[in-house]
Amino acid sequence: MLCQICKKKEATIMITQVIGGEKTELHLCKDCATLFGDKFSIISFPQFNLDDLLSGLLKAFDLYSQEEGRMTAGEIKCSNCGLTYQDFMQTGKLGCSICYQDFRGQLLPLLRRLHGNSEHIGKVPLQAKNKLDKINQIKRLRQELQEVVIKEDYERAAQIRDEILKLEGVTKKKDAK
Repeated sequence: MLCQICKKKEATIMITQVIGGEKTELHLCKDCATLFGDKFSIISFPQFNLDDLLSGLLKAFDLYSQEEGRMTAGEIKCSNCGLTYQDFMQTGKLGCSICYQDFRGQLLPLLRRLHGNSEHIGKVPLQAKNKLDKINQIKRLRQELQEVVIKEDYERAAQIRDEILKLEGVTKKKDAK
């Protein structure tokens, strides 16, 4: 939707006024909204800061976890760089690659709440596509293997096992006796 003032830029701010049950909406672009900023005493248009947003989300999720009775993560420290989870919550940035392992218990629920999943399901660089396809195929075969074993179809289970071993690059050595 275009800004109702300049009619040139995309409207990113919507101001809604309800008086006596009658609703009035005004759609503005950021530039036009700043022109009216002093007219709307209750509205301010601060500069968007991603670090502040992420930090606020992390604090909210930590409070939510505490309400559920989970362990407070403030005392947990990275074994490599010494970053505490509390520091991570304030900055929104991890210190090193080991932080992902040491804070795994806190990061997985956070990622699930933010993204709906904790596994990447999206675009893949071309160099990694073959490797990722192989990993996904092995994962699918392992699930199929579990189902076949439950059904007690051991011949099919042996075939699937051999496919998994072949994909993993493990060659079955036969005893030459």
